[in-house]
Amino acid sequence: MDEKTRAQKDLDKLGKIIAVFKSYKFDAKYPEVFEYVENYASDARHYFGKGDYFTSFGAANYAYGFIDAVLVIEGKKDEHIL
Repeated sequence: MDEKTRAQKDLDKLGKIIAVFKSYKFDAKYPEVFEYVENYASDARHYFGKGDYFTSFGAANYAYGFIDAVLVIEGKKDEHIL
């Protein structure tokens, strides 16, 4: 899989997991964490648009990591494996 495809796959995955995060209202419960998620997601989209797929991939995975941590803390991780 080339870098662009991989980065796009991670952006798609991130969009889905953000929706899960919001469905549990964790964006309101953990607003500081969600701010990091939004910032990293924005960075991922920005770098993807510039053709820097490696950095886009990294930023998307940082965002995903924050969400993943909250899902683990809240006991919801096993319900939503993407």
